[in-house]
This record gives sequence, C-alpha cells and structure tokens, in this order.
Amino acid sequence: MSNSRDVLDGLPVGPLPIPCDPEGASPVQWMHMPNGVGVWAVSDYRLARQVLADPRFSRAAAVAPDVPKVASIDPSPDSIVSLDGRAHARLRRIVAGAFTGRRISALGPFIETRASELLDAMAAGGQPADLVAGLAAPLPLSVLCHMLGVPEADRESFREWVPVLFDLDGEGAENRTRAFLITHYMTKLIGSKRREPGGDLISALIQAADEEGKLTNRELVTLSLALLMAGYDSTADQITLAFLSLLHDPARTAALRDDPNLVPAEVEELLRTNPSAPLSFSRAVTEPVQLADVTISPGEPVLVFLMGANRTRDDSGNPAGNPHLTFGRGVHRCLGAPLARLQLATVIRLTLDRFPHLELAEDIDGLDWKPAAATRGLKSLRVHW
Repeated sequence: MSNSRDVLDGLPVGPLPIPCDPEGASPVQWMHMPNGVGVWAVSDYRLARQVLADPRFSRAAAVAPDVPKVASIDPSPDSIVSLDGRAHARLRRIVAGAFTGRRISALGPFIETRASELLDAMAAGGQPADLVAGLAAPLPLSVLCHMLGVPEADRESFREWVPVLFDLDGEGAENRTRAFLITHYMTKLIGSKRREPGGDLISALIQAADEEGKLTNRELVTLSLALLMAGYDSTADQITLAFLSLLHDPARTAALRDDPNLVPAEVEELLRTNPSAPLSFSRAVTEPVQLADVTISPGEPVLVFLMGANRTRDDSGNPAGNPHLTFGRGVHRCLGAPLARLQLATVIRLTLDRFPHLELAEDIDGLDWKPAAATRGLKSLRVHW
C-alpha cells in the first residue's frame, strides 16, 4: 500500500491508503491497509458495480466481530450503512421519505443565503483567506443543523461536538465527553420533536418511522448521527477538492464563471475525477465468489477503489464515460446525493460570481492534507481574489 502524496492529472490527491493509479494493474488485488489488515481492492468499473450491488458482498458481514476491520472509522453494526436485507430496507424507506426531491429543493434558498453570508464574511475578513474554515466546512454543517432542526442557540455547541464523529483515535477523556454530549443532545432533541414536531428532518423521520413501524429513540439517534456523518465531512471535503481542481485550471474556472449553466455538468466531472471518498465501505462475501481471476472467500474484506473505478478506460485508452460511482450503487447508494450536488453547484456558482479573480494563495505542492481517513480533504486552502 502507498501512503505517499500521489498525483493525478498533475493535481496532488493527498495521502491515499492504496495506489491512486490503477492503470496496468490487476483489477482485483490483495493489499494491506495502513493498519496492516489485508483486503481485496477492486479498481475496475464493471467489477466495482458488481461489488456495490451484488447482495453476496455484504455490509453486515463486513462488520461482524470476527472480520478484520480495514479502517479506523466504520459505522456501528446497527447503523443503516452497516445493515443488509429487510433491516436495511426498513430504515431506508424511513429515510427516503425524509429525502424527497421536494424537501431537497426547498433547501435551495437556505443554502444560497448561508453561502452568500459566508462569502461576505470571507470578503470582510481580508485576504488571503482560508476557503476550508470560511466556506467549505461551515456550509454543510449549517445545512445539516437546519435540516435536523437544531435550534439556532445550540448550533455553536453542536459544531464543537461533531468532530468526535470523525476522530481517528476515538480515545481520551475529551473525546468520550464529546461523544456523550452529542448523543445525549440528539436524544433530547428527538424527544422534543416527538412532543412538538416541526418541518425539519428529525420530525419527518419520526413521522415516517411511525408510519412504517415505530423506531425506538436509540434507533432514531443512531440514524440521525449516521446522516450527520454521511453528510458533513464528505461534503466539506468535496467542496474543498472541487475548488482545488478548479483553481488548478484557470481556463476551466473562467468557462464556469462566464456560463453558469455549465456548473451542473462540471459538478459531475469533479465528483468523478476527484471524489472526497476514494474508497467504499468494506464488504465481505457470504459465499465464495469469483471476481475476475480471483476467488474471494467468506470473511475476506473487499473494498471498491472508487477513484480508480471512476477513471477506468475503455479498450481504446479513453475514459469509459460511465456514470461515476462516487455515491455508490445498489441498495446502499447515498440518499443524500442530490443534497451534495445542490450544495456543490450552489457554492461554485456563487463563489465564482462573488470572487471572479479567485486564485490559490499557496504552493499547490505544499498543501496541508488531512490524515488518511474515511474522506480525503485539506486542513486549509488559502486563496486570494
């Protein structure tokens, strides 16, 4: 495995737990993760689609106690991300009812307003400015707080507690305290929404849960925290990486600024080529499965290298042009994909309009990357205009 700062298309991609260029390599390889655990890594697009959608590649089996853990961060076994079959379908129906197209579209004005406020604050703070601290990180957290119905007065405390969900070590008194506080807070919030429902996501989840078969408070807390994990870090890092890609290519940025109608298609290309989540969650097969020239045995972890699969080339050596797999495929495909797309498109359009001469204010080869984790991202990205 490689932990080096690799490069794709001349753009640094940060520390990766597996080689970032699968060309010329076998599409299914046995590799070792940084923690020493062996895993089958799949980098071919066609095979990746099979792994993500084939029920024999099980998420529940991958989190079983006797299966080696390939990552420091993995959702709990009772999380929606870790369930299969009827248990997963039940929770997904409940969540899908709260992630309708109408509900996502209704968030558009809030996202526009909040992004504009953050851009105004960046401008008032002078330059160079940190795009991560000023825009990429606070926007998705604000959106999630708004969606969940976190009261305005509680949001500062909520922001302080959220990082524990993504802590790689998870040790120490401070982390345990934060974990307790955010879990306790979510329990109280859900209780208050049961008594006085509103137009927020938690209220919608409670209503959908009651219609489908009542969920316990514990299940609702776990589900709410899973949605928070899925929607915060990945979106913040994706916004950062999108601007890194765009500012690395001034002609690309100029084209979007001149014609904002190009932004939605550009968002898809950014998601394909520079995803914040380079790897899928692990799976384990429930029976022996032949994948290319490899037979995978039950209990052996399997990962899809999403960044590599998205870049698979056809027989002529050209990009295959297939729909990207950044949001997954099959029953575990990300329900929050439309929300992530909406935030990306909105923030790119507004930022390039607000700062038409936006440029990197630091050496691209000296960027400060976050440690390898569930998502790829930068600790900071300094810009000027």
